[in-house]
Amino acid sequence: MPRKRAKQSARLAQRSALGYDLPPQAKKRGEWGDTPRRAIELLRGPPPPSKKLRIRKDDLNENAPTAGAKTPTTGKTLSIPMDMHIRHGERLKDFNERVEQAFAHDINQTMRSNLRSESNRKKRQRRRELFKEKKRAQDPIAAQKAEEDELDFARAPLSRSLHDVVQAPPTLTARSKERRRKTEDAAIQLPERAEPSAARQRILDEERERVIQQYRAQKHRS
Repeated sequence: MPRKRAKQSARLAQRSALGYDLPPQAKKRGEWGDTPRRAIELLRGPPPPSKKLRIRKDDLNENAPTAGAKTPTTGKTLSIPMDMHIRHGERLKDFNERVEQAFAHDINQTMRSNLRSESNRKKRQRRRELFKEKKRAQDPIAAQKAEEDELDFARAPLSRSLHDVVQAPPTLTARSKERRRKTEDAAIQLPERAEPSAARQRILDEERERVIQQYRAQKHRS
């Protein structure tokens, strides 16, 4: 390993040969843009089976009874195929891929409908906000009164966060007299502190006076 640093020309040549790792441009991002890889896999569904696997499944379908029959569906129910049990000689991985392919269309359709309903809800909310802004511009006093009435009778959200403050005061229930009397009777009667004797009181007074004189002398010295 050389101990000396390479020449600048050699370092520049090596740097230009390595190139630059630039961020992806808009052309290279493709159809999905900045969508995470796992989300793209869920939206696309399972990949198509390989040729060898397709041949193996065709052989299994020939030996299996009537396959591919679907139950009649109504409304938004999923179209569940009849042959949704593992076949003889089929691996568990192949069975899972077959189930995912059977339900891929329904899952993708459900996800698209949910996204569409969410976008429609946002559009309706935006239209309501624009309508309120127009009313506020035309008659501010009436718009403010309508907003206050709407807030007074608005439905409270069902979800509660962890740090919500309770608005209503707590309900304090008073204890009954019988329970209070039992508690007072069961309480330990502590003996009253006896008054100190005259000799002990005199010793305490002398000690207190000594400490006060010592403190005053120390303050005077400082």
